Amino acid sequence: MDFLSRRTIRKYTTQNIEKEKLDEILKTTLASPSGRNLKPFELILTQNKDILNKLSFSKKVGSAMLSEADTAIIVLGNPEISNTWNEDSSIASFTIQLKAFQLGLGSCWINVKDRKTSDGIDSEIYIKNLLSIPSHFKIVSIISLGYPNEEKIPRNENDMDFSKIHIDKF
Repeated sequence: MDFLSRRTIRKYTTQNIEKEKLDEILKTTLASPSGRNLKPFELILTQNKDILNKLSFSKKVGSAMLSEADTAIIVLGNPEISNTWNEDSSIASFTIQLKAFQLGLGSCWINVKDRKTSDGIDSEIYIKNLLSIPSHFKIVSIISLGYPNEEKIPRNENDMDFSKIHIDKF
């Protein structure tokens, strides 16, 4: 699998994702690495079209594709379990994306930190109210999933800034 071909996908077909593929994504995510193996994350999976549509309004810009997605996985971090909740939940988020890509699905990481709805409501509060998320959890990401309805060219070495790599010292 050429991971340079993995790109953010924001347009999806109407094809439903098979339960077996979602199960694989969830199992792989639950096996993702975390500090001291504490797994300070929780996942909310939704395929409910009403919820997906409401989630599409969770940010002023950058969440609209959720109304077309077949599935969304909301990744929550629990600061009460570990001080590496953000890092560990981010690893889980990207694990979802890599496994989805491997299974032929498209995905988009939707960040809600410090974002607002078009009505000026804090995005995290909007989502917590919508999904009955306990207050101590932090929303790390929403990952939209679906069969791609767009093609993007793979990355290549010309797209890469090798000056960001330092050997032995900065």
